[in-house]
Amino acid sequence: MRCAIGVDLGGTNLRWSVVAQDGSRLYQDRVPRPHGPGDVVRALREAVAECRQRHPDALGAGIAVPGVVTERAVTSTNLGWQEFPLQDLLADLPVPVRVMNDMAAGALGELHCGRARGMRSVIFLTVSTGIGAGIILNGELYRGAGGHAGEVGHTVVDLNGLLCGCGRRGCWEMMASGTAHRRRVREAYASGTWPNLEQEPTMEDVTQRAREGDKAARALLLRTARYLAIGVANLANLYDPEAVIFTGGFARANWDLISDYLRTEVSEQSLGQGMQLLLTELGDDAGLVGAAAMMLPAG
Repeated sequence: MRCAIGVDLGGTNLRWSVVAQDGSRLYQDRVPRPHGPGDVVRALREAVAECRQRHPDALGAGIAVPGVVTERAVTSTNLGWQEFPLQDLLADLPVPVRVMNDMAAGALGELHCGRARGMRSVIFLTVSTGIGAGIILNGELYRGAGGHAGEVGHTVVDLNGLLCGCGRRGCWEMMASGTAHRRRVREAYASGTWPNLEQEPTMEDVTQRAREGDKAARALLLRTARYLAIGVANLANLYDPEAVIFTGGFARANWDLISDYLRTEVSEQSLGQGMQLLLTELGDDAGLVGAAAMMLPAG
């Protein structure tokens, strides 16, 4: 069976895998993510070499990175890169290499062998520290004219909202991300919402309390979910996808508590009907699988 190499340059780890045509992972490993750009390039070379040693028939290597990826370079706030020529620095590897945005890779992974199998238009949405998306329209990955498509976290959902690092107020990720939810938990605790607690609850504590019937914890979750629904409805009205597939720490940890609420709110706010809201099937492996799938022939 044909296979390719998928590499995911994440915030914490550098992960790599050899992925077969059917999506099965033939080999997988990880190391802590190097910090300097030179160290990152060396680690990527070593990862590809390790995969080729085990599977010399691998057709190529797809590399998923957080940031804006153009034909010339990668610009990434997370990595501290500005127009970094990663593709060129890996061009001499003995297999074809393609660098792509990590959310785009995740969308392709779900399309290849995850929740989006058989679909043509889907949005892969991460709700974690921030909010970002990979967009597939009519079976093709949509990147936009300059590679910025999917930066949905910086669409505005509240003109009077908090100031975002991008300079605008009320950006979606300022109102509906895991970071926004953590801020609400901190504010609620400081205001005396849980006077019986000796220390500020963690995000996990609040989720558990909500499952156990704590009304204040549930209200905090649904407040974040309300802003999340506004943005998802906007995506529905813009792109009319068959499904929005959720991933990210906040979405995955709280899906059982917010999914029904999201479906109701999005249905009421969006013009089209029938769009599915689904939780990722591939989880953390979506980007790995999608990066590898980019190097595999269709079908």
